[in-house]
Amino acid sequence: MNRVWTLRIGAAVVFLGLWEGLARSGLVLDTVLPPATEVFGRIQDVVTQSDFGQDVYASLYEVVIGVAIGALVGMPFGAFMGSSRYLYRLLDPLVYYVGAVPKIVLFPILILFLGTGVESKVGIAAISAAFPIAINTALAVQEVNPMHVKAAKSLGASRSQLYRFVYTPAILGPVLAGARLGLGVAITAALLGETKVANVGLGFRAIEYYSRLQIAEMYALLLIVFVGAALINLGLSGLIRRATHYQQQRVGAAASVA
Repeated sequence: MNRVWTLRIGAAVVFLGLWEGLARSGLVLDTVLPPATEVFGRIQDVVTQSDFGQDVYASLYEVVIGVAIGALVGMPFGAFMGSSRYLYRLLDPLVYYVGAVPKIVLFPILILFLGTGVESKVGIAAISAAFPIAINTALAVQEVNPMHVKAAKSLGASRSQLYRFVYTPAILGPVLAGARLGLGVAITAALLGETKVANVGLGFRAIEYYSRLQIAEMYALLLIVFVGAALINLGLSGLIRRATHYQQQRVGAAASVA
């Protein structure tokens, strides 16, 4: 772990050094790429703006609610899709091909149905998150050991007990991994939506800084978004490791029963 973090920190230092050197070299206009030191110096200005808290809240609301809706739709659909080889073969091409399409192309349709407020951004985040969650859930259900299912049934397990004690432990890790992917695309989709039609949010604020030629402030805001997303991703990675450990314990217990 220490070696990994050393490499990560080293890579970040090298990146920032290259950024600073390129910006100071004169090869790139400072209106395109301001020095990293200037960008870091503007972070305090950005976070102390009166609208910053409102922007953060709006973007977090859109992403969190969007991912929650995406999970509520994607997990049951993925479980249904993965419950049968026939259903999986039937739905797999459709889900993968539609899932590969950038969801931002659907944003004008969402505006027509949901308006230009926060609802359309929640909608695009939900659609974006639903696909990776559904795909990972379907794959996880397909990989559940049928011997464990048969063993549980032979012991008289009900359908609810089957899902609780066999399927849930087996699919927990992959589903959380799907949620991690879904969160990433939901953040991207929500912020892109804010750059199109919004009057609040981090995406809207980035475009506003750009339109005012406050490029250093724009980069500072994007850096804040990047760090925030990285911290959330780090937390989810920890949950996935715990879930994987739990999954291995439960699957091992089921295997001993089988």
